[in-house]
Amino acid sequence: MTEKMQPAPQWRSTVPLYIHLGFTLDALDDGRSQVRLAFQPHLGNSRGEVHGGTVAAIIDAAMSQAVRSLVDREMGVATMTMTLNYLAPAKGEIICRGSVVKRGRSVMFTEAEVFGEDGALACRASANYRILPKTVYDRKPKPDNQS
Repeated sequence: MTEKMQPAPQWRSTVPLYIHLGFTLDALDDGRSQVRLAFQPHLGNSRGEVHGGTVAAIIDAAMSQAVRSLVDREMGVATMTMTLNYLAPAKGEIICRGSVVKRGRSVMFTEAEVFGEDGALACRASANYRILPKTVYDRKPKPDNQS
């Protein structure tokens, strides 16, 4: 029996930070995402665990991509608020699952969880994202000598 290969998920936005940190998009569909990060020592804290700032970055990536999966590609997404609750040290490779829990026209409410390679829940988060019209990106700054 031949199994049909599923295409690899594609990021809905190009964010240089995702590339720099080494995020891998494992899944993206219908308001849900999964982002993975292989541990590297430069992303750790003084105890050799994944740094809290790195955990925050992968959470924002997973939740914002979940939001982007529900809007047109031309639309923008901006983080308005983000609350993180660190529950245990994140160790080794981490996986973050993000989802949209309430969809609005201009704001979406999201949640995420981060698990360490041992399967332990390391962090839970929630955030609100503003949906920006394409026109925000079409604006060009005026030269300093023009009003």
